[in-house]
Amino acid sequence: MNEKELKQLFCSSLRSGHIKDNSLIPAPDEAEIRIVEEANFRSFDLLIAAITKEPCCKLDVDYAHYNNLLVRTQLLERFARSEKCKIDCVRFYPVEVKSDDDSIDERLPNQIVDAILTFGLSVLVLDKNHARKIKSSKLERFLPATVICYTGVDDYFQVVSMFDRLASGGVFSFQKASLARAIAQSEVAHGRAYSRLAALERILQKLAFNQLYFENLGLADEELEFLQKLAGLRIPNCRKMVARLIKETTNTKLTDYM
Repeated sequence: MNEKELKQLFCSSLRSGHIKDNSLIPAPDEAEIRIVEEANFRSFDLLIAAITKEPCCKLDVDYAHYNNLLVRTQLLERFARSEKCKIDCVRFYPVEVKSDDDSIDERLPNQIVDAILTFGLSVLVLDKNHARKIKSSKLERFLPATVICYTGVDDYFQVVSMFDRLASGGVFSFQKASLARAIAQSEVAHGRAYSRLAALERILQKLAFNQLYFENLGLADEELEFLQKLAGLRIPNCRKMVARLIKETTNTKLTDYM
């Protein structure tokens, strides 16, 4: 079948709860399912939005979802306002659809990565022939995506591989604990330093994400105030640091690094 037909079957399967072994996307009796076509998010074939009746995560124990709300605030808030629901009841699922008329080529890794960077996870839907090839090679085990395959019967699909880790961090993640220990002299100061570093990490992640998909910064008033205080601090002279580094390594031998 072609991509349009496979999309229609998958959407039908979502609404009717005909996806076997599905523990990722909420069932119809657990959430309202909204299906956004590719016109809204051209990087993905489908965007599934699930609006649960209760919060989809416990923020006091689930750090990934907690951080996801803070980093992707604008994306979630805009949808929550349009649907008149709470922001912690919304989950997005970007879906890449590969019908048997489509070829699976080197674009697939990029599509999966784009989905993870944008929404924190990725879902790959395969037609019957592609599903058979993937399962025979056991390739689905190595894909950082939840792989859902068409069974060939009516609108029934099956989850063959789960990857439910929510990627809320990114390239701006760093070792906060070790850095806090290096700059703090006591347990109290260590805890304070860690919380400040965590706030800085989150702000950098939010800035990086928002500048890709939105025009404004998307920072909260408290975050702007935090950055204003940082701006008032004296910072090391970069030229002096470079000059010292050059001087210190002037006659360094190769064996000094061994």
